[in-house]
Amino acid sequence: MRDSGSAARAHNPPAEHPGVAARASRKDVVVFTSDDEFLLTLGPAMDDRYRSRPTDGTGAWTEALRGRSGVALIDAATLTNAPELVRTIEAEFPAFAIAVVAPGAAHPQWSLALSRGSIARLLDRDTLSNETIATALEMEPRAASAEAQPRAGATSNDGSSGRRRIALIGGTALAVLAIAGAAWMWLGGKDAAPAPHSTTAAQATAPDGGSVTAVAAPAVAQAPGALPVPELLSAARVAFAERHYVEPAGNNALELYARVLGVEAGNAEALDGVRRVITVAATQLQSQIKAGELDDASTLLDTLRAAAPDDADVAALGQVLAAARPKWLVARAREAIAADQYATAERLIDEIATLSADRATVQDLRRSLDARRKDAELARAVAAARASLTAGSLLDSSPDGPRARLAALQKMDRKDAQVVAFQREYQTALTRSARDATRSADFAAAERLLAAAADAGSSRDIADARKELQAARDNAAAREQQRAAAASQHAQQEAAQVAAAPPPKMPKARKRTAPKYPAAAERAGIEGSVTVEFGLTPEGHTRDIRVVQSMPPEIFDEAASDAVRAWRFEAVSAEDAARLPRSSVRLSFRLGDRK
Repeated sequence: MRDSGSAARAHNPPAEHPGVAARASRKDVVVFTSDDEFLLTLGPAMDDRYRSRPTDGTGAWTEALRGRSGVALIDAATLTNAPELVRTIEAEFPAFAIAVVAPGAAHPQWSLALSRGSIARLLDRDTLSNETIATALEMEPRAASAEAQPRAGATSNDGSSGRRRIALIGGTALAVLAIAGAAWMWLGGKDAAPAPHSTTAAQATAPDGGSVTAVAAPAVAQAPGALPVPELLSAARVAFAERHYVEPAGNNALELYARVLGVEAGNAEALDGVRRVITVAATQLQSQIKAGELDDASTLLDTLRAAAPDDADVAALGQVLAAARPKWLVARAREAIAADQYATAERLIDEIATLSADRATVQDLRRSLDARRKDAELARAVAAARASLTAGSLLDSSPDGPRARLAALQKMDRKDAQVVAFQREYQTALTRSARDATRSADFAAAERLLAAAADAGSSRDIADARKELQAARDNAAAREQQRAAAASQHAQQEAAQVAAAPPPKMPKARKRTAPKYPAAAERAGIEGSVTVEFGLTPEGHTRDIRVVQSMPPEIFDEAASDAVRAWRFEAVSAEDAARLPRSSVRLSFRLGDRK
């Protein structure tokens, strides 16, 4: 079966034990379909009043119905065995009301089932709405008991002899036999009088091939002993002939014969009838034990014990059932372990330990449970670790990062296949990112990524990535050397070209200002000279003025520098200005020149 209805199960998880569902306040809705979209369609109509139990109608689907009551919703559009499902549920699980969802074209073939009461609702799949679904969900079951069991006369799907011939007595009937049986059958209690009942004569075939004259069984739900013994015996004969051995409650052969014994303890026919019912029921019980239906067998045994507490055959069947129970519990425990129902598995293992001396089996089950739990825990941790690979940086060292999660997984079980698989995934992701960084020439990042990959464990892929990184580094260094060499050669060539070219001519002066004679030197009658060097800007301004010689020293230096600073020349190009040689000029200071 594919996982139909995963969303429905997530919202309404199934109970681990049938008794839990039976006692829950929500109604059970068992949905038979193989279409996930159909389950999603049902979702909006199911509120907290309902518990959804999806199944595709194959395998052990009866476990979804056993011990519960509610609504069986069958998607006839996707299930070819829908008619068989209807027949089986109708016959064996009367505590469920049946609704069929079929396309409009298929309605005629389901109309007969609707008209005879096999199904309670027929819904058009093509026009399905929340309102029609909600109406179907509100249907009341055909039987009142929430712990309903298969009904008498139901035929086994596998055709095995006697199997499902006797339905298990329901909760109401069991209470009559177990509690009131002691007070009514053996003490002859007296309660309210029954309502009048008419009888109809009929011929019925007895189990031994003979025939008995029978009447329709009266409604005996009233107080025991209120009907005359002849009518009770007639009703018991009819019930036995119709194979209503222990069911339905209040109108089955075992209960009717017990009522006779409540009035006449030594009634031979009633005593024989009880014995015959026990014989037939014992055969059914043995079949149930053989088929592994121990819950059904246990319920039927309780019924027989209530009717014949001292019967040796019943006691022997109890021993057979007790002997079979450990093996059955082992099978249920393994199923619970496989389904990750740990609480149920623990409860079953504890019960096995109290019933069986096979300690090896108990230990094996506990090891299997522990291993399953560990695998599940590892699976959850691995899933979280995988999610961290895309959630952030591969080098994230926080507790939620992949590095910390891998360390935690390895601490749990370094050799586990899931852990080893994630380790390789993490290393692959780191190595891939390192190669990307190498191609982008981000060698530092590549080195960090490869170091993290190595910390996770060695691998040939990491070694290859390191070789690629080193080769890329070497190539980058070689390219840098080539570039530097080329740049140096180019500079040398330019310098050589500049050196080989003749210097440009000195531009023509546009302004020459004579130096101002220093007043102190003039009063003192001092004369002298100053030699000044200077360069030119492209605009023709003097620059880098420097006194190279003065006589007498320093007296005329400032006046000479100021004069040259004010000189102007024709503009030249920046290249020519850079190549112009420095000019030198000698300025004389003579008192006679002042005149």
